[in-house]
Amino acid sequence: MKNFVRTSLAAAALSLAFVTSSYADDTEAGFVDIGQFAPSAGGQFVEVNLSQGMLKFVAKIAAREEPEAAELINNLKRIRVNVIGMDDSNRADTIAKIESVRRKLESQGWTQLVTVRDRNEGDNVDVHVKQRGDNNIDGLVVTVINKKGEAVFVNIVGNISADQLGIIADKFDIGQLKHIHVKNGHKPKDKEV
Repeated sequence: MKNFVRTSLAAAALSLAFVTSSYADDTEAGFVDIGQFAPSAGGQFVEVNLSQGMLKFVAKIAAREEPEAAELINNLKRIRVNVIGMDDSNRADTIAKIESVRRKLESQGWTQLVTVRDRNEGDNVDVHVKQRGDNNIDGLVVTVINKKGEAVFVNIVGNISADQLGIIADKFDIGQLKHIHVKNGHKPKDKEV
C-alpha cells in the first residue's frame, strides 16, 4: 500500500504544474464531493485537481512510452488527490470527513473492494468503486488514515475498465489492484493484515 500511495502522490506532484481550472461535471457518476480539508498548523498539505483536458494532454505524452496507461488516462474525466498532515488542530475534522465519505459511498451503492486495518502499522485503508455493468467503473475512491499523522483522499472519475486496471497494476507492480475482480453486487469482507 505504501508504494501505491507514494507512486500516486509522485505522479500527482509531477502533474501539479499542469493543473487547470476546469473540472468534470459534479453530476458525474464517479465524482465524490468531499469539500475542502483544513491543513494542519505545520504539517504537509497537498491538493491536486486534474481536469479532463489536462488528462487528455497527459495521455498524449504517455502514449509513446506506456500505451496501456495512456488509454486508461484518456478515458478519465477528473482526478483529485489530497494528502493532509494531521495534528491536534485538524485531526478530528479530517478523520470525521474521511469516515463520513466512506459511509456516504456505501449508502450510494458504491462497492467496497479493499479494506485494510493493519494494527502493527496503524494503517486504515478503504477502496471503493462506482460500477456500471460487470466490467466498467465510473469512479474509484481511495481513503487512507495512518498513525503517522497523515490522511489521503483520491477520487478518479471516468470510464475505467477492470481489464485496463489489471494491466496497469501488473505494469507498475501495484499489488493492491492486481487481484481486483469487479462483479456486480460483490462486496469483499474486511481484511485484517
